[in-house]
Amino acid sequence: MNILIVNDDGYQAKGLALLIKALAPFGNLYVAAPKEPQSGQSQAITITNKIEAYDIDPLIGTTETLVVNGTPADAVRMGLKFFNVDFDLVVSGINHGVNIASDVLYSGTVAAAIEAKILGIDAIAISAADVHLPYLFDETYKLFDEILETKVYQFNGILNINFPKASFARPQGVKITNQGLRLQHTEFTLSEKTDVYYIKSSLIHYEEHPDSDVVAYENGYISMTPLKLDRTDHAYIKKILRDEQH
Repeated sequence: MNILIVNDDGYQAKGLALLIKALAPFGNLYVAAPKEPQSGQSQAITITNKIEAYDIDPLIGTTETLVVNGTPADAVRMGLKFFNVDFDLVVSGINHGVNIASDVLYSGTVAAAIEAKILGIDAIAISAADVHLPYLFDETYKLFDEILETKVYQFNGILNINFPKASFARPQGVKITNQGLRLQHTEFTLSEKTDVYYIKSSLIHYEEHPDSDVVAYENGYISMTPLKLDRTDHAYIKKILRDEQH
């Protein structure tokens, strides 16, 4: 099995090294990762500038490693083009910080997986509140052992996986979840310098569906959320057509 590993925290990130170690028994690993951290870049791609990309001594556990001076989506595109390999799967992560609820709209980790799926490769995004959690390697290995055996990632979308709150000594289990509602609220405070603002963030909590990724995260479970690429509201289209017939 040929697996391309990408991330948004950069090629030197601890979460990337941990993911490589966990996936090493499952196939031939290749890495294409941003040169610098790219959190919050979502699915931005470089279209007007040149992209610097160069191979380095392979990270331990990988066959080849490519460093890309661009976004996570750029890294996916470059990796699929640069390596002369037919990839079976793209795995993005492990991100330092969860990507649940509205986070998926901004996450470079999730966007990298989506970019891979758009390009025709099955993909998984994986994140944790803290990549230094002592159980993270063991649980990641166990999780992928089951995922790769069942091939649950093979559908018209991506799997978005998140480990639970760091306060839990161990995950309570795995739950298949819906995307939650939690929102990152941002405030801009003007500094003493003209036109310079400080950004302050806080969480807006809503009443969540019991099967949401937010509830799983808060209650100690690994959430596994299937995300579709098609954002069309098909139910609303049907409603509009029904209303037009009356």
